[in-house]
Amino acid sequence: MSWAIMIVAFGLLWVIWKRKKASPWWLKASLVFIGGASLAETSLGAWLAARLTDIAGLIPAPNAYVIGGATLILLVLTIYDIGVDRKADKTSLICLTILPVLFLAGIGPLAEAGSGLSEAIAQVGANSIGRLIGG
Repeated sequence: MSWAIMIVAFGLLWVIWKRKKASPWWLKASLVFIGGASLAETSLGAWLAARLTDIAGLIPAPNAYVIGGATLILLVLTIYDIGVDRKADKTSLICLTILPVLFLAGIGPLAEAGSGLSEAIAQVGANSIGRLIGG
């Protein structure tokens, strides 16, 4: 089901980008985060998290510090980007896509909280789409 939610979320985002009318910033950010959370719930997301852990292993520091640092940097970038101009620019959209996978790759309380949030968002997306199609 997570694959379907990811495809629907990113498909709706593509339709919004192709429209001539301006759409609210929070709609784009929500669709990207739902798509990213659903991506993290798939086998592809688990594979990406494992590859990120492998890449973090190349840096001469513990993996938990590298993944945790990257997660915090992306969180700060997202909050700053959205907080300053009240728009979801490309920076925040990329960060919102990658953050759930980083939460999956991480270790510790930040990763547990982030993974719980990603799972909840993915379930909300699945339940919403399920209700829309009558399931």
